[in-house]
Parts: sequence; structure tokens; C-alpha cells
Amino acid sequence: MVLSTNGSPVSGATITIGNSTVQTNAQGIFVIKNADVKEKFAYVKATKAGFVNGSRTMVPTTGNNKINIMMIPATNTSTVASGAISTVSLPNGTKVKFDGSFKDANGNAYNGNVNVAMFHLKPSDQYLNELMPGSFLANNTDGNSRIMETYGMLHVQLTGASGQNLQIATGHTAEMTVAIDATQTSPAPATIPLWSFNETTGIWQEEGSATKVGNAYVGNVSHFSWWNCDAQFPQCLLNVHIQNSTAQPLSNVTVKLFRQNQNSTSAITDGNGNASGIIPAGENLTMKIYDACNNVIMTNNIGPFANNSNNTLPVITISQSLSNTIIITGTLKDCSGNNVTNGVANLSYASSTNYFSNYSTQVTNGSFSFNVLSCASSQQLTFSGADFTNLQTTGDINFTATYPTTNLGNLTVCTSATEFITIQTDAQPIKYFISPIYADGNAQTPTSVLGLFISSQNSNAGFLLSSLNGSAVGTYTSNFSLESLGEFINANGNNLTLQISNYGAVGQYIDFTINGTYTNTTGSHTLSVTGHVIRDN
Repeated sequence: MVLSTNGSPVSGATITIGNSTVQTNAQGIFVIKNADVKEKFAYVKATKAGFVNGSRTMVPTTGNNKINIMMIPATNTSTVASGAISTVSLPNGTKVKFDGSFKDANGNAYNGNVNVAMFHLKPSDQYLNELMPGSFLANNTDGNSRIMETYGMLHVQLTGASGQNLQIATGHTAEMTVAIDATQTSPAPATIPLWSFNETTGIWQEEGSATKVGNAYVGNVSHFSWWNCDAQFPQCLLNVHIQNSTAQPLSNVTVKLFRQNQNSTSAITDGNGNASGIIPAGENLTMKIYDACNNVIMTNNIGPFANNSNNTLPVITISQSLSNTIIITGTLKDCSGNNVTNGVANLSYASSTNYFSNYSTQVTNGSFSFNVLSCASSQQLTFSGADFTNLQTTGDINFTATYPTTNLGNLTVCTSATEFITIQTDAQPIKYFISPIYADGNAQTPTSVLGLFISSQNSNAGFLLSSLNGSAVGTYTSNFSLESLGEFINANGNNLTLQISNYGAVGQYIDFTINGTYTNTTGSHTLSVTGHVIRDN
């Protein structure tokens, strides 16, 4: 799931894991199956125009891994002029002093106004692990892998008058002042390493140092993206398994480890109740386990663990006295009373202090089952179901779940979908995408204006249509591309036609079809796509 800092979904974000790429849907959700990653390192990137690039690195497990990313809007903090010394400050005292020398992406000197977007990430932020790029994994100047303890992070993005990316000119530096949290002022060391985030590797790299001046760290940097003021420590691997009192694995449970100064790192259990992560070695740590409403339901002291060791804790059982595990079951029926064979069930918490609380699962011959942690004796939840074959939905159903099992019974999926996309390749079964679908009729990227951008996600795959053609009714045979079912298809070089028959205003419908043939490594294929979607922008 990908959300903005205000908790709203980021739709149409491009998600990259290795060689796999999908788009988030209108709920900010993406699914990538059979991701090819390193055994102990998975790097997930999220990008969208108007936002700071987001990412997470994690130790993957064999199962359904849940990844949460919170993207930061690239909001202009101040505008400075080249050729003059200037300082851009945030209310908490974090600031950057520029000497006035800038360059563009080609290394040429830039003259003119410079827009400066700054974001200071405090160690005490509830969503520290979702907001920060990567994880706390780093390489120091000696080439050794380390785990870090942050005393504050700063992201700075520089853009020119035309929106082009800028950097500090070669041979010049900027003075960066990062405010220290009040709870960290006393233990903060006098000198601390500075680390810059490498967006290619997903790992922090030690690059210089900063000095404690009053209640802030001050250091000079030669470029900007993410910078981190961190102490470094040897690392090891920790594996946990969490279950309830009847030995059922608990998924989507957040596990946080705290050092003595309350700095934390976190992981989320997969569909089998397992989680793994890289943690500080040689230290006594506090482990806290949270329910979906961000309440602490268990606290244990663990460690210390040996450097570079691989450690597995005894099975952790969440007792009923601490948190109830509620099983939510039911059956989806179509309008004729038959079991839904091609559908999905979604579950979310009606009220939660955790923006990322949600569940989704495919139905099996109509049946679905969720195993969730409750935040109270009776839990308020919202359910929605979809039938892809008949393009029907249940709409949102609010209900109260009670321990130990709540059976929603037979739920009729008989409300016509307000929007849909169908896609068929050759004589294969038709694939369906229904609400939520994101349609942008005025989309922009850093380099171009798109006439049309449509994205959606079901439980199996994503759909993305990008068109450079004008935002108008018409027939187009080039300058558009389609990504779906794990395949990228470019109209250029293929025999495909995009027909836009209706192009409504925001809130009205866009109707389109794509028909023709395309060629890939397995030969020539026919393609047929139909879309009836509501324009969101």
C-alpha cells in the first residue's frame, strides 16, 4: 500500500521490484507476484510526479509480504536565486545555507530562481519506517555493512524555473543544519557520521560527518537527496513467528524493536505469521508488537545477539487476554444466487490510528476468510466484495465483528460496477478490472504531458494505459502503451488502435477500446480491451 502523508491513497504510482513494474490503484494498493529479489534483501521503489521518491528495503519471506510506503508531496519550501548566499529554514530550526552555485542535470551552470523543497523526518515520527527511504541498512567508508540509529533525516529537492532538476555545482557545498529531537539531545554524540541514500542500491552510504552545535547537527554536503545523521552499529538477522492461542499464524502484525534511546526499526508479518529483519547486534533490545489500531499488545526484552548471526526467536503467542483474533468468513453470491468464482474480498478498519490497516483476499468458489486482530472486544470493520465476471460489487458494508468468529453469511454481489476495464489476449479468458480505477485526463510526468493515464489493480495483476495523444475523442495508432498481466505492449511497432469514443469532464466517463495485434517473444497475439471509467482528474 502507498499513501500520502495525510493518509490518502497515492494512485497511479509506479512500483518497481527488480524487473517487475506495476501501478497502484485508486486505493494506493499494488500486487506483484513471484518477485525476483535477493534472499535477504528486497528493494521496492515508488515514484510519481509531484512526490518525493519513496522506497522500502526488507528481508523477504516466502509468503505474502506486505509493504507500506508513505510518499511525501514535493512541496516548495522557498525560492532562492543563483549567485547569492541564501538560507532556507523550517520552523523547527532545520535549515540549509546555499552559496548560490547550482548546476542542471547535464552539469551546466544554472542561473535563475531555484525552488527548494525541504522535508525533515524526525526519529519520533509515528511513520518513520514508512516515510524514510530504504531501511537502516548502510555501508560505511570501510565497506562494512552496518545498521544505523538516526538522529534525524533531511530531504532536499532543487528544481529550476522550468521544473528541471538541479544540484549543487561541482566543487561547491551547502551547509546543512538538522534539528535534534528533545529526547535525543542529551545522548547525541558530539560528532556523527553523515549518510546519503543511494537510490540505485537502496542502501545508505557514509559520506562525511556533522558536528553537534547546540540542539542541532551541522555539516557540509556536496549534493542533495536524502541525508541522515546516524550512529552506526554491527548488525545481525532476526526471525520471528507470531500466532494466536490456537496456533493460527497472525499476518499483517507490526513488530518494532527499540534501542535504549527509543530509536526503532520495524517489520510486518507475512501470510504465514513470519517476519525477518536486520537489527543491531550486541545490544539489549525491547520488542513491541502492535495491533491494527496501533496499540501495544505485547512487550518483550530480547538480545543481545552476536554480530553477523542469524537468530530465530521462540514462537510468539498472542494470548486472548491481550488481543482477540477474530475470524471473518462469508460467501459471495452473484445476482442469480451462484457462488462467485472470480472475485475478491476486501476488509478495512472503520476507525484506526494506523493508516495502513487493511486486508484483501481472493475468493475460492465464493468463500473468503480473514484472520484479523481486533482492537477492542467488538471491532468496527468495513467489507466490500467484487465479482469480476459479472462486473458487480457489494458496495461498502459496515459491521461489528466479535470474538471468536463472525460469519457474514451469503453476501450478494449485485450492484453494477460504476466503471470497468476488460482485457482479452487471443482466446484466453477475459480479465476484469472494476472499481477502484484511476483515470487522469491531464496527467504529467517530469518530461511530458500525457493525454490519458488509466490504472487499476485487482488481486492478480495491474492495468496501466499511458497515452501521449491529445485528451480528446479520436482514433490513435501510435504514442500509447499498455501494461497488463505482467506484460508491456507499445503501440509503436505493433498493429494496435486506440479508439476514444467519449472523453468526459472530471466526474464523467471516458470510454475507449484497444484492438489489433502485437508481437512478443512467443509470437503474434490479438488484443481486445474495453474501458468505461470515471475521470478523476
